[in-house]
Amino acid sequence: MNIKDTNTNTAIIDTPRLQYFGGKILKHPSFVSVYAGSYWVSEKGTQDRDSLDQCSKTATTGSYASLWKEYGIDKGKFSGSTTIPLLSNRRTVDESAIQQLVASAISRGGVKKPDGETVYTIFLPPGITLAADDVDSRHGLGGFHGSYLDNGSGKRVYYAALAYAEGSNGIPFTNSSVDNISIAASHEWTEAVTDPNVNAGKLGWYDKRFGEVGDIPFKLGLRLSDLWGRVGGCAVQKEWSNVASKPVLPRSKS
Repeated sequence: MNIKDTNTNTAIIDTPRLQYFGGKILKHPSFVSVYAGSYWVSEKGTQDRDSLDQCSKTATTGSYASLWKEYGIDKGKFSGSTTIPLLSNRRTVDESAIQQLVASAISRGGVKKPDGETVYTIFLPPGITLAADDVDSRHGLGGFHGSYLDNGSGKRVYYAALAYAEGSNGIPFTNSSVDNISIAASHEWTEAVTDPNVNAGKLGWYDKRFGEVGDIPFKLGLRLSDLWGRVGGCAVQKEWSNVASKPVLPRSKS
């Protein structure tokens, strides 16, 4: 589901509880990062890309991903990254365009082929608005995840999409664009493995009152600054734990 800043500073009364509705979960996930646009090969863009690659690996393979175990999911594997051109000069990219970017990255080669367990993450460059349904990244949207059926392989392709959080674009958790992007990415990765086919109407882990695992913390009346922390030096979101009955930030015991 979309990561949106829906904070109203009003705490909910009922305790959330994720339920499993029988849909697919990604039990052995892998993650590919796809950087769209020429910005990512500039000097600043290369620095951002290196930082995000490191956080992608940290968040999906380390202690942060240990939370997924309570939902029947192993820690993930980071399967590398690639850069691709944007497909048009449009300044707004919607879900259909994101799917085209994922398909382009796969067809160009150099990335893992769809296997029903891989999540392709599209990182958009500065100045591009990400849109989904009736909201966009200029009005509280940080990212979203979803899936589509690949006609060539017959497998579903899973993806996440992130706006470049800068100025009025994306969600301002901090004053750092890379931190804001990695926080939003960790939200989408956790939802992509626990509820990968949400846009296809086949729910995995979900709370019909409060949404997906990453959505629930946004609806508890917390400030944005209270929704995230650092694991392995990377900024990540606190995610809902059924076991703890609260948002948690799994850390290494060492």
